[in-house]
Amino acid sequence: VSDQVVHVVVEASLHTPENVEKFKCRYTYRIYGSGDVIIDVDVDPAADLPPSIPRIGLKMTIPGGFEKFTWFGRGPHENYCDRKEGAAVGVYTGTVDEQYVPYIKPQENGNKTDVRWASLTNDSGFGLLIVGMPLIEVSAHHYTIEDFEEAKHTYELKRRDDITLNIDYKQSGLGGGSCGPDTLPQYLVKPEHAHFAVRLRPISPDEVANELSKQIIVDYVR
Repeated sequence: VSDQVVHVVVEASLHTPENVEKFKCRYTYRIYGSGDVIIDVDVDPAADLPPSIPRIGLKMTIPGGFEKFTWFGRGPHENYCDRKEGAAVGVYTGTVDEQYVPYIKPQENGNKTDVRWASLTNDSGFGLLIVGMPLIEVSAHHYTIEDFEEAKHTYELKRRDDITLNIDYKQSGLGGGSCGPDTLPQYLVKPEHAHFAVRLRPISPDEVANELSKQIIVDYVR
């Protein structure tokens, strides 16, 4: 897309509230003159961890107003790696508010799997395009993950103006622990080395997301 590129490498570690290191992360940002940003992520476990973890991915906060959520992946309803056969692959559109599923006890919800690309745009058609390299899982809410975890009832959820965008490499399946077997082993995310990449770029009303997603970054090598 552009022969002008800046590389920024960030090395970080993720800790528990008790300051115990759990993961080492390396983020490589490739910032192109075209406006494209490729984020390469390497994750390595750094301490004793349970046999499985909920997810591996990125979380972004987007200003409110980018309320049109469009994705090319499984839909139109929420779906997870062990609960997706009834969700056909296609291009779907809805509002961010419509992605929330009001379970009696607030919890993880609204995920989309096998996503090729997704976008958040405002009323004028300007916004952000997210491209999987190749596939990602995506969700967008006016609530954070912590909001869902801390609330015991739906009335305790307070809608935020900002949008939380979750871009996941993998998320563990749901299983049927409340009324059946727990998540099967093949649908669990193991605490082991992971590498994934996503591409971000601005999108305007006269651009077609599906065409932009097919553009090749000529000097990108994983």
